[in-house]
Amino acid sequence: MDKTTLAALVGAWSLIMLAIFLGGAGFGAYIDIPSIIIVFGGTAFVTIGQYEGKDLKKFSKAFGIAFSEVKVPPTPELIEKIITYATDIKKNGVMSIEQKVLEEADPFFQEAMNLLVDGTKPDVVESLLEIKLEHMEGRHKTMISMFGSMGGTSGAMGMAGTLIGLVAMLANLADPAAVGPAMAVALLTTLYGALSGTLIAGVVESKLSEKHNVEMISSQITIQGAVMIAAEESIGNIKMKLNAIMPSNDEDEN
Repeated sequence: MDKTTLAALVGAWSLIMLAIFLGGAGFGAYIDIPSIIIVFGGTAFVTIGQYEGKDLKKFSKAFGIAFSEVKVPPTPELIEKIITYATDIKKNGVMSIEQKVLEEADPFFQEAMNLLVDGTKPDVVESLLEIKLEHMEGRHKTMISMFGSMGGTSGAMGMAGTLIGLVAMLANLADPAAVGPAMAVALLTTLYGALSGTLIAGVVESKLSEKHNVEMISSQITIQGAVMIAAEESIGNIKMKLNAIMPSNDEDEN
């Protein structure tokens, strides 16, 4: 469980609930069915129209990832692991890592090491892993853009609902009983759009983007390490080159 995502959403929504409670109007005043239909229904259908079915099926999985810990190890730990594999291969041959590779949890790292077990040449290792990385990046960016689009769309639907409510209000100025519901639609659609766009879609988009960057750095380090091992570079060179591409904040932690 990614505690920061959970803490952010729980904290932000708790403050919203507290503000409503302290406002004195009660929670019922902030519930409006037409506004819910406009914002959430409109956002859902616009998103369906923007993306392919195969991408929409991944929505729930992507949402869950925002609440999950990154599966890749910290950069210093990953570098040490690569160096350990390189040392084992130098001392005992490439087949000595075969069983250990099968126990790896990271599919990308496992595939990189499997290429070494198969005796794949360095240029082929790099080419195959780069292709895999490109496909992975494409999948990630599609999910990130989906939540980004949802955030923008919910805000736009909120504005559309506001205009609908204002038109209804102006058309019924002679009927005081109709002005209140129309004003509720006008105001609550803006509220729903802002909250859902910022405190749901916006948070998930940012967290997915952060996790994507972490995974991309990890994959790039894995590629470089696998290529250097396949090229039979010295342990010292491998360690020096991998440390050179490690993010500075990880260096400070080391």
